[in-house]
Amino acid sequence: MKNMKKLFVCLGVITGLMFASGSAFSKVVMDDIKLPEPSVTGGMSLMEALKNRHSSTKFSKDEIPLQTLSELLWAADGENRPDGKRTAPSALNSQVITIYAALKDGIYKYNPQMHTLEAFSKEDIRPIIGSKAPVILLYVANLSRQSKYLAAVDCGFIGQNVYLYSAANNLNTVFLYGVNSSALNYKLQFKLGEEVLFAQLVGYSSSK
Repeated sequence: MKNMKKLFVCLGVITGLMFASGSAFSKVVMDDIKLPEPSVTGGMSLMEALKNRHSSTKFSKDEIPLQTLSELLWAADGENRPDGKRTAPSALNSQVITIYAALKDGIYKYNPQMHTLEAFSKEDIRPIIGSKAPVILLYVANLSRQSKYLAAVDCGFIGQNVYLYSAANNLNTVFLYGVNSSALNYKLQFKLGEEVLFAQLVGYSSSK
C-alpha cells in the first residue's frame, strides 16, 4: 500500500512537471539588439504628419528595417533629454509604462536608457493578439507604482507618438484597446502588478 502511495505521488509530480513545461512561457535566451542612433532632424513637418495621421489594419509582410524600428521606439517613448525624461509625457513623471516589441522572431523589451531591445523570448505571440503585423508594441504598466487610469493616459501619449512617426514615414498603425490582457499577462509571466494595457500594430501598407 505504501509503495502504491509512493507511485501515485511520483506520477503526480511528473504530471505536474509536464503540465508546467507545456504551459509555462519559455524565456529562451537570445541576443540583445543595440539599436542604431535615431535620426532626429529633417523629415516631414508636424502639420503634414497630423494631416496624414490615420488608423489602418492592413499590413504587408515586409519587415521594418532596424533603423526605422530604432526611430519608431525612440519616438514612442525614448529619452530626449540628459535628465532621462522621455518623448512622451508621464503623469507625475512616474514612467510606469514599458514597451515590449513582439516581432516574428520573438519578444524584446525596450530599454530607453540604453536604446536597446533586450531579448525576452523566442516565441511569436502575435497570434494571441490576432495579427501578423511585422511589429506589435505591447504597453505594459507597473500598476504597483501608479493607478491604472493615469497609466492608460500615459499609453495614449505614447500611442499618439507612434501614430505621428508612422504618418511621417509611410507606415500603417492602429492602437488596440481590446487586447486579451489576461492571456498575455499569463503567457509573459509578468510580476504581480504588471499588466498589458494596450497594443499597437505597426507595419508597411499592404499596397506598398
